[in-house]
Amino acid sequence: MFRPLAVNIGIRYARSRRSFISFVSALALGGLALSVAILVFVQAVVAGFEREMNERILGVVPHVRVGAREPIDDRAVILDTIRTVEGVSGAAAVVQGRGLVEKTGRVVGVNLIGFDPATYSEVSRIEEFVVGRDARLPVAGGFEILLGEQVAARLGAHPGDHVTVVLPTTTVTPLGAFVRQRKHRVVGMVDTGSQLDRTSAYLHREDAAKLLRAGAPEFELHVKATNALDAETVKARIIGALAGQRFGAASWMATYGNLYAAIRYTKNMLFLLLSLLVAVAAFNLVSSLVMIVNERRGDIAILRTMGSPSGLVVGAFLVVGTLIAVVGIGLGVGAGMGLGVVAETGFPWLEDLLGTPLMGEYIITALPVQFAAADVARVAATAFALGIAATFFPAWRAARLNPADLLQHE
Repeated sequence: MFRPLAVNIGIRYARSRRSFISFVSALALGGLALSVAILVFVQAVVAGFEREMNERILGVVPHVRVGAREPIDDRAVILDTIRTVEGVSGAAAVVQGRGLVEKTGRVVGVNLIGFDPATYSEVSRIEEFVVGRDARLPVAGGFEILLGEQVAARLGAHPGDHVTVVLPTTTVTPLGAFVRQRKHRVVGMVDTGSQLDRTSAYLHREDAAKLLRAGAPEFELHVKATNALDAETVKARIIGALAGQRFGAASWMATYGNLYAAIRYTKNMLFLLLSLLVAVAAFNLVSSLVMIVNERRGDIAILRTMGSPSGLVVGAFLVVGTLIAVVGIGLGVGAGMGLGVVAETGFPWLEDLLGTPLMGEYIITALPVQFAAADVARVAATAFALGIAATFFPAWRAARLNPADLLQHE
C-alpha cells in the first residue's frame, strides 16, 4: 500500500529499537496514557453521580410540591387544574407527616408519606425500587408500610414483620392523654441507594390520612415536570393557575438544587484541572521528541542533503508525535474505563471487607460510574489536540537544522 515518505519515516522512527529512543517514547506514551486514564475515570464518576441524581432521587421525589395553608374540599378540581399547566406531566395527592417507627425497642425517626399507588405512578417511580421477599406496594385498609432500606436495617425489620408507627401528637380521652400509634405490617423496603432510604416510610394514603387525621398542613400535591430542570418555572405557573393565597409551592431545587449545581460545576472544574495532567504529559512529549531529534541528527542531515524539503522532516516527526499520542490516548481511555468498571463492581466488596459504609454520610451511598460517549470524546480530543500542538515545536526545530553543521559533527 502506498504511503507518503514522511509517514514511512515517522513510523520507522516511532518503532525504533534503539534502547534510548524506545525508553523515551515509552515514557512519553505512558505519561499521556496515565493522565488520560485519570481524566476518563474521574469524569465517569462525576457523570455517574449526575445519573444517580436524575434517575434515583429525581425519579422518586416530586419535582414540585404544592401545599394548602387551609382545609380544602375541591382537591380533585385542583389536581385537574394542575395537570393542565404547561410543563406538568403528572400530579397526585399525598398525605405527609413525621413520626417514629419502633420494633423491639429500636426506634427510628422517619418522614411518613401516604400515597395512592394507582395515581402516584404519575409523579414517582417508587415501585421500581421496592425490594424484599414477596415485596409489594401497600393496599388501603391493611395498615401496611414500606420502609426505607436503611430504616429497615436499623430496625432489623423484614417483609412480614410488624412495626409500630408513633406520632408526635397525643389523643385526649376521658381516661387521659395517649400517644397516637398504630401497628403496621412491613410489605417491603425501598432501596434507592440514596439518603432517602435513611429517613422515609411509605403508607397507603387512606391509612395515612386516618393515622395522621390529615388536615391542610398534611395534605400535599406532588407534581412531576416534563423537564426536571424547569421545575422552578413550572412551580410559578402552578401558583399562577391556582390564583389563590391558600397555596404554597416548592421545587426539588430548594432541597437538592445546590447539590445538582455542585455536581455540574465539579465536573467542569475537574475536567479543567485534570487537563493540566494531560498538558504535563504533552510537555513530556515535547522533551521526548527533542531527544529523538537529537538522536536522528545524522538522518536529518542526509535527507536535507539529498534535497528533501523541510516539510518532509516536519511531517516525519509529526507522524512520530501523532503515533505516540494516538496510542497513549487509546491505552488511557481503555485503562480509565477498566478502572471505572473495577471501582464500581469492587466498591461494595471493599465496604464489606472494611465493615463500614464508605459513603454512608453522602446523599448517594454507592460509587456510580457512567461512561458517556461525549465525555470520553472530549477527553480524547483535548489530549489529541495538546499532543499534536506539543509535536510542532520539535518537528519545526528539526526542519530548521543546518545539514552542513550536522554533518560536521558526524
